[in-house]
Amino acid sequence: MNSDTRTETLVKTKIGEEAFDIERVYFVKTDRRSNPRKIDPFRYFEGSLPVLVSAPHSVRHIRHKKIKPSDEFTGSIACILKKLTGCHSLAVTKLYGGDPNFDDKCIYKESIKNITAANKPKIVIDIHGASREHDFDIDIGTMKGNSLLGKSRYVALLRDSLEKHGISTISENRFTISGQNTVTSYVSQHLGIPALQLEINKRFRAPHQNPEDYCRMVAALAEFIQKIGSRK
Repeated sequence: MNSDTRTETLVKTKIGEEAFDIERVYFVKTDRRSNPRKIDPFRYFEGSLPVLVSAPHSVRHIRHKKIKPSDEFTGSIACILKKLTGCHSLAVTKLYGGDPNFDDKCIYKESIKNITAANKPKIVIDIHGASREHDFDIDIGTMKGNSLLGKSRYVALLRDSLEKHGISTISENRFTISGQNTVTSYVSQHLGIPALQLEINKRFRAPHQNPEDYCRMVAALAEFIQKIGSRK
């Protein structure tokens, strides 16, 4: 193993360990509910780059009165992207009784409204997790282009960054539906800000099993965020 390979391995190991540390501290997987009136169920990291990364399912949530599993390591991805790029990031840290991505009356979306009003991001990137069984590495959701608000070039920029890092099995609009009040729909249709919903395959959210894939995904998204944030 040459020095470059050793260095690359160490970097991937460090990022994987950091992802575990972030999950353990901020995104505990528990069925214990918290009262949002007593404790803030969200974690916001303020940035300087005009991009907001959102992870609404980073912990367990409740939909139709049933507890749903979290999208593991989406919270850590949002936090690491903030560290790498200086973007803003918002994620859920507590099971508070609702579903941040589907509830019409939603304190998570209110938080996004306040953050975007104060910081004027060029785009909101909403990160979710898909199971290994799906036949894609990542699905790009744009509500068939409607959530981009005319910024169709954003998808081309994202695809370019993903493919540059060896992520080539890319699909579009498997999950975003215009009639639902998802974060992507709310941000684009109510706040007037372009938005993307990214469904990341579990393979790329398993830093302990696939550290190289995890790092490739993070690197690709970081590059895309920097492209958008630095554009005039």
